[in-house]
Amino acid sequence: MIRFVSLLLFLACAGFAPAQAVADPLEALRQIADKASADWQVLARGLESKIATLLPCDPKSRAAVEEVSRASDARLSALSGYLKASAAKAKADTEAAKRVLAAQAALSGGWVTGHTEAEEQRAAIETQVSDLKESMRKRGSLAGAEQVLIELANMAKERAAKAEEQAARRESLDSSLGDLVVAYQTRQTALDNESTLLDAEADRWKAYYAARVARAITECAIINPIQPQRKKQP
Repeated sequence: MIRFVSLLLFLACAGFAPAQAVADPLEALRQIADKASADWQVLARGLESKIATLLPCDPKSRAAVEEVSRASDARLSALSGYLKASAAKAKADTEAAKRVLAAQAALSGGWVTGHTEAEEQRAAIETQVSDLKESMRKRGSLAGAEQVLIELANMAKERAAKAEEQAARRESLDSSLGDLVVAYQTRQTALDNESTLLDAEADRWKAYYAARVARAITECAIINPIQPQRKKQP
């Protein structure tokens, strides 16, 4: 039964292995996010030096800020996609571990029942052996039946011992599976929280680059104000 539960755990978690062997979608998303982050960092580091020599009204100044803003959006979108996919994978792992734990609990019920039945049979046989010994003492003709019952009692003891050993293994396996479920759940929660924080960060970056564009427009308006048109004299 221990091997059967181990097989269940393997099958529950191995459902993702074939896809990973061919092309791990999470790894592909991570690579996309890494590239988008690297592209944004290059543009962001060079932004200030690029616009330092440009006048606020120069179209290149606003275009440079907008280019970095688009790169920032691409970076955050790629990171969000990777985190959400990772969280979904963690959730699937958690549910798989829970299913295995439930299957183990169902088997555990059978082990407990088997141990109880073995103990009951052993007690009943020992009672019958005791009764036969008393009858044999009185009549002296039941030695063969007594030997058979003694052998049955020994078999019942062995069965009870095996059931007890299985119960000990069950407790160890239950503990391991419980720890696994907790670990998967913790990872899932951490990824969900990280995804939420990233969404908030994305809003802040969008606001930042929007403010940079607005500042460029304001500075241009200050340096090159639009002159009011004079009305022609009739």
